[in-house]
Amino acid sequence: MKDGLESIKSRLDFLTNEQNALFLSPFFIELIQGIKNSLGSIKNYTQISRGKFSDREFGEYYYRAVTGDIEKMEMVLNSLINYIKLHTPIRKMNTVHNIIEEVLNKYQVKLEEKGIKLLKRFEKDLSETIVPDEQLRYVLGSVLQYAIVLTPPCWNIALSTKSLLLEKEAGEAEGLFKRDGKYIEISVFFAVHQRRSEPASGTATIQKEEASDILLRFVKEVVLRNQGTMKIGADEKRTKTFISLRFPVERRNVVYYQSLN
Repeated sequence: MKDGLESIKSRLDFLTNEQNALFLSPFFIELIQGIKNSLGSIKNYTQISRGKFSDREFGEYYYRAVTGDIEKMEMVLNSLINYIKLHTPIRKMNTVHNIIEEVLNKYQVKLEEKGIKLLKRFEKDLSETIVPDEQLRYVLGSVLQYAIVLTPPCWNIALSTKSLLLEKEAGEAEGLFKRDGKYIEISVFFAVHQRRSEPASGTATIQKEEASDILLRFVKEVVLRNQGTMKIGADEKRTKTFISLRFPVERRNVVYYQSLN
């Protein structure tokens, strides 16, 4: 066991060398997890067989010795996994699309009940935005929920994302994240039940739309707080609506680390 521990420790320098960073990967962590599973099986087998020895005292000694060594090895392997995670930063990417898919999965049952078809046109390798994940999740979740509630049964909701290069408007302040004019745009297109200027066929519809409009006011506040813009428009007959969200691009390379055991 001592030789085994020293062998693992002697390889730490090799694993932390940048030239050998290929080994600091989820595949290597999976390998360690496999070893831990095997050790767990050996430990269970040892516990089962402890009463099989004719010399019960020796059986107890054998059990304590083997399980003690296994626990030490598991401790080293857990520490090694955490060590690897701390030295393996993961680039943050595809956040907007991941959050959109997360929200759509949340409302999958409602979409199926209403027979709503989703049309997606996402830009490949869309840049990250400066908006914190939880606030972005709130904005996208609220806008998509708004679209799902107001879209009539068996209609479509279209989603698109793209990069933009905006010119500075006259009199606009030179902000930290607006100097290069790089933004991402998230657009949602959907139909509505009726023109809001028409007399409603029922009070419930009016209340539903008014409540939804209040939700969008909250969303816009979060968008503006994050130096973004939110635009809501409709066609001439006011039967189709679009919501456009624009956020500044994150210019830094953002990384994160896996959670430790």
